[in-house]
Amino acid sequence: MKKIKNVVIMMGLLLLGTAGFAQRGADVTPEKRAERQTKMMAEKLDLSADQQKQVYALQLTRTQKMQEMREARDESKDARDRMKSANDDLQKGLDGILTADQKVKYETMQAEMREGRRGSGPKKDAPQKKGKKSRGPRE
Repeated sequence: MKKIKNVVIMMGLLLLGTAGFAQRGADVTPEKRAERQTKMMAEKLDLSADQQKQVYALQLTRTQKMQEMREARDESKDARDRMKSANDDLQKGLDGILTADQKVKYETMQAEMREGRRGSGPKKDAPQKKGKKSRGPRE
């Protein structure tokens, strides 16, 4: 009986966890996305208040366009081109806002995020974990 009770509890927790995961990004508005992205950039790139306002405006425009495309559920090549265009517009806008140092940091940040999305093993430049060195076969 105790074993059945534990199984029921585990199934309940599993269902709650997956339901929470499924709803995680469902109710995020373009405004919230733009705010979150701007905040992250402000922290990592040390943006001034004026830069934050400009970046927020760019991010909001981009997230609104992306939201419209998601809602239309358009998976055509044309939709991909429009998404790429929205991202290109953001990049061009950022080029006019960020300082040279911030641009370097931003490019590094973008590269790290791309690498993280791939999730394929350790990074080439990352130091390998140092464990116990093998002393060879035991004799």
